[in-house]
Parts: sequence; structure tokens; C-alpha cells
Amino acid sequence: MARVRLTTEEQQPWIVSGERTISDEERSKLRHGELTSSYRMREPGSATSPQLVELRYEPDAEIRLHSHDEDEIIYVADGAMRINNRTLGPGACLTIPGGVIYGFRAGPEGLRILNFRPREDNSFNLPPNRQKAD
Repeated sequence: MARVRLTTEEQQPWIVSGERTISDEERSKLRHGELTSSYRMREPGSATSPQLVELRYEPDAEIRLHSHDEDEIIYVADGAMRINNRTLGPGACLTIPGGVIYGFRAGPEGLRILNFRPREDNSFNLPPNRQKAD
């Protein structure tokens, strides 16, 4: 029988992206703003269960053009996100199909988002002509 699972903020530590163990190849794909971002897995997800990640970005951090394998919903919780010549504030929501290439920049006060995917997905796919960080 399925059960309700509850996690609190205190149970989920923040992890700085650039401090976790990643390969040199993966590290070469990331910009400074991506390496200094932090995240916490609210729900890790699996092949059959959804994933929810909370992410924080420093002021003006730039997240390069990329895509993910799975569809995702991004909810802006705090700060601002600049994407496609628009600035989105708290309460804004983006739905991005898997495989769609996008990038964004955090606002001057930084950015905190919730990222939901229907299954576990840790992909970060760069466009073929941009395999290294600028």
C-alpha cells in the first residue's frame, strides 16, 4: 500500500553544485553561476515517481542554454528570472517540454525556484555546438 511521505526543510540539506563530486567533463559544461548555485532534493524521484528540486541562484547568475530529457515545471518562489526578454517574479510558472532548449539569468536579488519533473531526471544536455562553458 502506498503511504504519504513527509519531509521538512531541516531534513533536506543545501548542496552547492560546484562542491559535489562531478566529472571534469560535467564541470566543463557549467558556468560560474551554475557552479555556485545550490539545490536540495525535496523528492528524488524514480522511474515511476515524481522529482522535486529546490534551487537557489546568486544575483545575476547565468544558466546557459540547455535541455533536459523529461518535461519540467519551474515555479519561481523568490527573486526574479529573466528568460526570453521577460522578467518573471514570484508566482510565475514555466512549463518546458523535455528536449526544449532554454536558458535564463537570475535577477539582481538572486532567484529561488522549485523544479518539478514527472520522473527522476538529472540530465543537463547542451546544444551540440556548445559542449563547453563560455
